[in-house]
Amino acid sequence: MSSELEPETVYDMVVVHRENDVRVVTLQLFQLYTLRKLDRHFKPVIPFGPHLFGSGKTKFVQSYLELVNNMGESALIGLDYVYESEKANRRGFLEKLKRASLLYADLRRLEPTVPIEFFRNLKWAVYYLLIKAACSQVGAEIFRKIPSDQYLLIAFDEVGVLDESLDEFHFKRTHDGRVRPYNDFFGIISQLCKEPDLFFIVVGKSEGLNIYNYVASVSRVQLVFIPLSPLEKHSIVEHLEKSSSFLFPGSPKVSEILCHKDFSISELAELLLELTGGVPGLLVRAISYLLLYKSSNNNFLLSKETFLIIMNGFLVTNYCVAPFLPRLISLSEQRKRLLRMLTLLSLYRIRFDFDETVQMSSNSDVFLFDLVTDMCLYRRLVIEPDRNERYEVLIPKLLIEYIDQGLKDDRLEWLLLQTLKSQSVEFFYESKCRILEGLIATLFYLHFSRRPTNSSMFSTLGQLSRVWNEMNLQFSSESAAYYMKSIHYTRAVSGMERMTFGSNDEWERIVEEMLEFEKIYIPFHSTFHSPDILFKLHGRTNEKNLMIVGIACKGRWSRNGIRWNEILEEAHKFLKPVHDQALTSHPTWHCMLIIMSTQLATNVSEDLNHSSRCYSFGDGVGDLLIPHNCELVILSEADVENFIGKDILSNLRNAFKSVDDPHSRNIGISTLQEIVLSLSKNI
Repeated sequence: MSSELEPETVYDMVVVHRENDVRVVTLQLFQLYTLRKLDRHFKPVIPFGPHLFGSGKTKFVQSYLELVNNMGESALIGLDYVYESEKANRRGFLEKLKRASLLYADLRRLEPTVPIEFFRNLKWAVYYLLIKAACSQVGAEIFRKIPSDQYLLIAFDEVGVLDESLDEFHFKRTHDGRVRPYNDFFGIISQLCKEPDLFFIVVGKSEGLNIYNYVASVSRVQLVFIPLSPLEKHSIVEHLEKSSSFLFPGSPKVSEILCHKDFSISELAELLLELTGGVPGLLVRAISYLLLYKSSNNNFLLSKETFLIIMNGFLVTNYCVAPFLPRLISLSEQRKRLLRMLTLLSLYRIRFDFDETVQMSSNSDVFLFDLVTDMCLYRRLVIEPDRNERYEVLIPKLLIEYIDQGLKDDRLEWLLLQTLKSQSVEFFYESKCRILEGLIATLFYLHFSRRPTNSSMFSTLGQLSRVWNEMNLQFSSESAAYYMKSIHYTRAVSGMERMTFGSNDEWERIVEEMLEFEKIYIPFHSTFHSPDILFKLHGRTNEKNLMIVGIACKGRWSRNGIRWNEILEEAHKFLKPVHDQALTSHPTWHCMLIIMSTQLATNVSEDLNHSSRCYSFGDGVGDLLIPHNCELVILSEADVENFIGKDILSNLRNAFKSVDDPHSRNIGISTLQEIVLSLSKNI
């Protein structure tokens, strides 16, 4: 099962879920067709896919004409919204495009030509590459006469090799002596675009080309981005149902080989999505490995348990991600520092626009869109209800182990990556609440795991709570944050069922899991029966001493701040059930609920004298009597600010107030960079 067994030799990979990409490309080809007719001095439009390994770019361009034929008129946007004369024009173009020939040219085979007068001449090298590609694809037929009006679509792949070709060709120099190989390359294409029946697609990652606001211009042509987003679950199902394997008699469908009555296609697709993030290159390699495994173990029946055992092995990880390794290993120290921010973006599913920039240094910015590609990561295209196109960072779980190996000494990145690894791909929606919860959970872990006595928050809680101080608490081991799914559908809200924890014995099970897994828990859904963060601390001198800590993170987007009734609701739903179900049978266990708010209501702050307050056993707070071995801590805004950071808290407050729902759009990349800086200081 070595990496020499490429997926192409294992199964026939059917391209799915590329309708939007086909429409983008076809529209640009039609625009080139139109520009030729209107203006002799036009600037050619070229569809461009600047993606790393695994995006499916090569398979897409090789299958493009087949996809056009399968889609029919839907392959060209706008047929339903133009005049009849224009419809006829577009239909005529589309019909000829369906009959076009595809010439695929791999630029990795680009080399200087002979005779010597043409040596190191890029133009002749490109022409020679096209001739070689034509001969290899159609053989002697290249010399037969073809219809004079037949379209020829030339697809250039691996354009990134031009980054490394400075010593192989003579490139033009700018007035300041710099060389821009892409200007020379696209200059050649721009001349070829004058031919009436020639069209082009260019794909391949390049450090010399940047995408800005959906379009990148390289002096003589205009490049339009092809999204090539990762696949969703329904597309993976379709891929499994349509693809067939050469390894088995009769080439049955992949779904027939790997699935059975006790293990559905839907279950397999969901597991593959979890592992690969829907990245086509990772997906097909994972499927290939499963097919190879099945072919050597004919009686093997795949299940969720065996899938996880197989796919968590070193062999499969290496088989799937081997093409990524050179890029991952070669990341610069500056890029590694930015990885923390990109991991946060991925973890909390924060969306960004094409024109958003990230500060690399005091005098250097880079487009976030390009940074994601440079870091060997992926983007997920999200089309919002208002039809705006935005992007999310995607870090497939298969890559996490290798990223982690290269950052062994970075505790913060380790924590973020392990948290990301423990979550389902579809876990987060864009949420300012999740960002606040994640920030506080991470800070608590960093504060308490290594040097709690130096932590301002640890000291504050020790001053407020006698029990906290006497127990001399600590985390017992390295712990990633674990976002815990709620258990039952138990209550209807606004006519919709929502997941909540059961009110009977659920906390007993949760506490048992906390004891077993040594995790920081953040419940999967907002619930009526859980705080936002859960973790446990052990006594340093007496391991039987245990503090179960719940933190209610109250982000507020109204101007009123958090009111007493909300604080009491949090206390009622946590302290009493945990006391009744867990503490009564364990006299050395304690429970503390901490209220952390971006803003307290004015009367709450005044009642607390603008200070933090701890309510212990027997204290009355409204209609709540604090149970035995339980405490309620309400942190003042000053202490929260000191813990989180003044600028970060101010930005979070503004974000929460900006709209009537907890949407993360207003958080901003600059705030995330400040969060990373704040977290880094606590390592």
